[in-house]
Formats: sequence, structure tokens, C-alpha cells
Amino acid sequence: MNYDTDIKLAKEKEAIDNGHIFDYRDTPYEHLCDNFYKFCRQHLNENSKKYNIEPSIFIYTGFFDSNAMAQYKNDAFSIHINVGLIKKCQENYLENESFDKYLKKQYSEIIKHFDNPITGLAFQIGTQFTYYHEFAHLVQFEKKRENISMQERFVIASTYDKVKQHMETNADTLASIAIASHIQQYIKKSFGDNITQENVEFTIIVLCSCLLNHIANFYSDLPNIYFKEHKHPHPFLRLFTVNLNIVNYLNQSEFFKEKGIEIRINRVFKQVLDFYQELEKNKIFDTKIAETMENASKQQKEIVEYMGDLIQFDVKDYNNAVDQWNKHFA
Repeated sequence: MNYDTDIKLAKEKEAIDNGHIFDYRDTPYEHLCDNFYKFCRQHLNENSKKYNIEPSIFIYTGFFDSNAMAQYKNDAFSIHINVGLIKKCQENYLENESFDKYLKKQYSEIIKHFDNPITGLAFQIGTQFTYYHEFAHLVQFEKKRENISMQERFVIASTYDKVKQHMETNADTLASIAIASHIQQYIKKSFGDNITQENVEFTIIVLCSCLLNHIANFYSDLPNIYFKEHKHPHPFLRLFTVNLNIVNYLNQSEFFKEKGIEIRINRVFKQVLDFYQELEKNKIFDTKIAETMENASKQQKEIVEYMGDLIQFDVKDYNNAVDQWNKHFA
């Protein structure tokens, strides 16, 4: 399939209003959108039949807020990515000169091994995480196959929905596993025989920090932690589970064990938060993480209990996307 085919199928299935379709070609976003489209389309081509989510559509929408959506409608599965999400990631990472300068000044001996700037990797991590999260929703929808859509951006007016909060957490978990696999592959490729504990930890910490920023940007008031409200779990609770899932996956890696690299979960998770605070002190990111962490520290027990209950919640109408993923990678 190519983008013309996706546009045609989206129109045939009425998956989106025609006026909302964004044709990225011959626009300033062509290069970024095309590369991301090819990545997502290839993954869908390879997995749609496997997960019984055919036909699958990937479409860009012309909205400039940073958002994405997964949908089942008229017997078609579709992922909708706002061009605003590509623009936001471009501004936050690819065009973030202060981030580049900080990394080159502080970590030049490590990043010289990378074939891409960290800012480019951050762009990939953010956009690819979003894709895998939306893909997970399609896998969830396959069981019930009733018209449904779920968007990525937090909506403050939404009412509490435990089923959807579980589905969001479940989608985050699948996306975390996929991104952890990418991080491991990139570490292998970048360092080869030069792999060290320091190199590995730094790569995990900096990329998880960028992912932290990406998820935090879907909500405008990060320090205001909530529990049984809205359809999305609070972003810090999402970040808590996403980063722990990534670090836990890498902790179990046979590759790292063979190399004598120990990914200590609590240590690396704390380093991610510390590094992110350092980035905010240097005005590289601005999401009020220090204030958020202070609020979260007062509610540690509640956070652990709430997320544990949410993850274990038995949703009968929809597939568990992680279980489905594990079946195909067992």
C-alpha cells in the first residue's frame, strides 16, 4: 500500500471526513511525514493479518494540535496522526538547539558513537511510541468490533472510565516493550565492542527522558495529579509505568547479561527523573517535573495501588494487547 491507497480506503470506509485528510506531499512536513508513514505502513503491512486487523488504514489529519487516534469504524481499523504531532516533535527535538548543545558539551565522548543526533533519536522515540500505542488500540478493538475511537490527547472534560483507563495503560505497556526493543537494537548498533555500563545507562536515560517529555506534553497541568477522573490516567502515572516497563524489559535482556551489563531498575528509573529535572533546570524542557515529583512523592502508596489495580483490571470486551503481542513473539 501507499499513501494514495490509504486515502482512497479512508474515503471508501468513511473513516474520516474528507476535509480532514492531510496530504503531506509538497508541504514543509513532507520528509518527516513520509519517513514516519513508511515506518508505520510497513509495520501494519507485516502485522495486520497476523493480528486480524484488516483492512488497516494509516492517515494524517490536518489538525495542528499534537494528537493521534485509533479507530474501528465501518469494518475498518485506522490510525489517525495529526500533523500537529509531527510539528510538535520537530520543534521539541529536531529544532531544539539548546538540547543539542547541552548534550555535546556534557556527553560528547558517548554521543560520538551515535549515527544520529540525540534530537533525531528523540523524534523517532516519540513518534514511534505514539504509533505503537495506537496500534495496540487496534489490537484491543479486534475482539469487540464495534464502532469505537480513542484519542491520545487528554480531554479535561471527559468523565472517569476505568475500562478506557485500563486500555490506555495496556496500550502504553505494549508500546513500551516495542520501544525497549528498539533501544536495545540501537545500543548494539552504536557501541559494538565499545559497549560499557556507562554507555548503556546513558542511552537509556536520555531516550527515556525524551519519551517522558513527549507523554507529558499531552497534558497541560502535569503537577495536578488525579486518579479516578477522566478517560486517560494522569500522564505522570503513565510515565511511571512506561519507564518502568522499558527498564524492566532491558533488565531482562540476555544480550546485556552476556556483556556483563546490569540494568538496575530502581537506579536507572531514578536517574531518568534526575536527568529530566536537570534538562528542565537548563530550560531545555518545560513541564514542571520537579513540582510534579514533589506532589507524587506524597502519594506514592496511592499511585502504586491505583496503577496495580488498573493494570490487573479484567476487561472482557476488548483484547489484552500485550497478551496478543506476547503470543506472536513467544
